[in-house]
Amino acid sequence: MTHPLHWPQVEALFDAAWELPDAERRAWILAQPASEAVRRAACDLLDAAIASERFLDAEADAGTTDTDATTVDRLAPGDRAGAWRVLRNLGRGGMGEVYEVERADGQFTQRAALKVITRADARAWDGFNHERQILAHLDHPGIARLIDGSLLEGGTPFMVMELVDGAPIDAWCESHGASLDARVALVQQACEALAHAHGKLVVHHDLKPSNLLVDAGGRVRLIDFGIARLAGQESGAAVAALSQDYAAPEQATGAGTSTATDVHGLAAVLYRLVSGKPPRNTAGLSPAAALARIVSTPPRPLREATDAGRWRSGSAERALFEDLDAILAKALATDPAHRYATVDQFCDELAQARQRGPVAARAHEPSHRMARQLHRHRWSVAAGATVLLSLAVGLGLALGQAREAARQRDQALGEQKRLEAVQQALFLMFRGAGELRGGEATAADVLGHAAQRVQDEFDRNPGEAAPILHALGELNFLITDYEAAAPMLERLAGASSAQVDPRLIAAGRYDLAQVRFRQGDAAAARPLLAQAQAFWRSDLARWESRLVDSRLLESQLTKAEGDVDGAIALLREGLQRRIALSGAQHRETGIFHNNLGVALFGAGRMDEARDAFQSARAVWQATGLQQTPDALNTLNNWGAVEVASGRPTQAEPLFREAVDLRRRYYGPSAATAALLSNHGKLLLATGRPEDALPVLREAAAMGARFAGHGSLHHVAALSGQSEAELALQRIEAAALSAETALAAALETLGRDHPGTGMASLAVAAVAGHQQRWGDADALLREVERIATSAGPAGARLTAQASVLRDRYRVPGNRPGPGTATPAP
Repeated sequence: MTHPLHWPQVEALFDAAWELPDAERRAWILAQPASEAVRRAACDLLDAAIASERFLDAEADAGTTDTDATTVDRLAPGDRAGAWRVLRNLGRGGMGEVYEVERADGQFTQRAALKVITRADARAWDGFNHERQILAHLDHPGIARLIDGSLLEGGTPFMVMELVDGAPIDAWCESHGASLDARVALVQQACEALAHAHGKLVVHHDLKPSNLLVDAGGRVRLIDFGIARLAGQESGAAVAALSQDYAAPEQATGAGTSTATDVHGLAAVLYRLVSGKPPRNTAGLSPAAALARIVSTPPRPLREATDAGRWRSGSAERALFEDLDAILAKALATDPAHRYATVDQFCDELAQARQRGPVAARAHEPSHRMARQLHRHRWSVAAGATVLLSLAVGLGLALGQAREAARQRDQALGEQKRLEAVQQALFLMFRGAGELRGGEATAADVLGHAAQRVQDEFDRNPGEAAPILHALGELNFLITDYEAAAPMLERLAGASSAQVDPRLIAAGRYDLAQVRFRQGDAAAARPLLAQAQAFWRSDLARWESRLVDSRLLESQLTKAEGDVDGAIALLREGLQRRIALSGAQHRETGIFHNNLGVALFGAGRMDEARDAFQSARAVWQATGLQQTPDALNTLNNWGAVEVASGRPTQAEPLFREAVDLRRRYYGPSAATAALLSNHGKLLLATGRPEDALPVLREAAAMGARFAGHGSLHHVAALSGQSEAELALQRIEAAALSAETALAAALETLGRDHPGTGMASLAVAAVAGHQQRWGDADALLREVERIATSAGPAGARLTAQASVLRDRYRVPGNRPGPGTATPAP
């Protein structure tokens, strides 16, 4: 690439050559007395310009709109467009106008945005119809959805979209004084919406601040798919409509575009939010100079483009800014192959930066990963430093300090060995990924391949392979693949202490006990736990912390054996020992508070459970762990207590916060689906079915995708969706949702599962509403049968069945003539 200092010469040559006839341009450049590098760069720019003449003519193209259409509104307040009445003009662009409208057909009240084409050329009409087709593909809460579309009198097409009452993302951030972290979080929201579009093979092509609106709830909404296209389609006339300051080089040259093009656009928006200016400023430049800047001049590093001190006042903000400097340099690379390949990768890097984790864009910096590891384990490092300092206090405390130092040393050595084992496991996994299916193996393939390798090595050299075997077993356990974890942990648990470190054998037995409990075999878990605890009791000075943590599993086993009070007592005892060992503000202390709350909730002791969850929440806040899965579980559990206590108003903000945090930090998943489902059902309980319906629809789709069609996540959300549709008098939709839920539950969960009872309730509610008393009665009898076989867990199903019997007077006491059936 030509040195940046040469670009004024390159641009001057190009500008002069562009005024010449086509056939003379290249020869004229080559004849000039400039350096070979400058002449070559000018010729390259000439080639790019020839490939994208529409880009150079963008200003002229944008001015071809019919004069009357740009000065006089096509529609006036009160005009009708199909079922819609115009309220006011919201704005106009080169191709169309946008109006605020309201539904005027009397069916229900709704406001929306209507876009109508104003240009008369065929290319504009094709583009408008293309945008309607694109929007019809998309259904995501972060994308303004298509509602309707038809023709005005005379045949001009229009479309009606969701009305987003919000401000452009840059203006919103400035008016709200958004922090650096908050600005990055907004872009992560946009990543989620864009990832949905990319999943539908739609590339937006025009990401800029004005196309990312932030609504009153702080939610980013992606709008204007006017030049979007399906992956693989030619961009065609879209080049002329580009926003030059945010355009990717391949868009300006007319080269092939991809999802990496949208990564560039979103990164350009983030650059603007952080630095206060776009990555490239083409204002006032000639078309040729603008093209040269976009194609050949990378944006200035963020640290150079941002006023000193703007985001670097505190250590956390400074660290985030430095990460963004590297992330944006990669995301805005001139060559698409050097950017993040997907918007999910870009979003993951932003998440790592916000959490002070290792950032891939800074992997070449030798100190970066070490610094992040030290930050993540800063309290352990600080504790170790304190021990070293205490050794210098004097001989008077020598014995006590020596014991503490030995304990810390053992822990440090153990963690070092554990880290080395994890590194080896990762090495095996990544090496295996390249050996399977030409590098296209699934995660399950990679893990299985690594597991087989390490088990083979364990047969040859158990002492060396045991740490890696344990690391892989734990990894499979953490991702809930218990079938894969069990054989590895079984081999470790049954190993001889003469060949394998006894500490690893104890850890393997404990982890295997957890696996057995999760698999529903509490009887097999109990002796494994006892063996691990016996080892830890043999040297309490070294292993008391592990012994205390094992009380969590012990309490679950005790509860499963029917001794609820005994389980609660174990947790209370463990909590006090954990506080004595680690302090009141420690992650493990928070886990004990949370598990104690769960046990108290199961025993019906709601006030005590609420206190336990409040204590857990205080720990997460004090330790900065509000976004962790443990903290999200606490919010969900606390919300469940409020619901069970008849206080849905207090529960709703807890569920809402949990959903927002999980969306922001973890994205779509089965756990996110469960939280969405809980939140949607709570909105139903507070009389807000119109707000609940989109939440439950998303939960059902996400549950089917990540937990499987017919999973409890899927069935529960779909049943709630039916309830919301019934409350909104959408009877056919409610019936379809309920019947789909029941069919899926019967196929996957079986006829005796509480989830099947939940779906049966939904179908019964529709039958009752339709006055099909016999069907409703049969369904409710089936629900009551399932509830009885489920034991205490079926009490909620029984209560819900009773509510439906009373609501619809099923059976035997049907409403007589003239008697209104109560609405659901």
